[in-house]
Amino acid sequence: MQIPIESIAKVDLLLGQATMLTADRWDDLTAMIHEAMGISLLMAATHPSTRPVDVPGLTRLTALECVEHALREVHAWDLALAADLPDLARLRVLLADVRRELDSPVGRRG
Repeated sequence: MQIPIESIAKVDLLLGQATMLTADRWDDLTAMIHEAMGISLLMAATHPSTRPVDVPGLTRLTALECVEHALREVHAWDLALAADLPDLARLRVLLADVRRELDSPVGRRG
């Protein structure tokens, strides 16, 4: 099973951007973004990309768009990778929860 190294790097970039966009708040939503960022950071450090990875238009994305893109990336990964990426299931749940919260009228910011 091939670990999606470039995809992990993209998720890391996207969640880094979402973290910056929500840096002016501290609530449960932000805590979930930070937890997801921590998981992706560990994955990216454990499985580093040998090539530079870019997310076109990253600086123009909202926090919701960053999370949606990251969720699409993570959903494309094979669940059999959970043996090599033990926090994969937790990352999927966190991103889905964050997307739902950001997409609700109460959570919309950034």
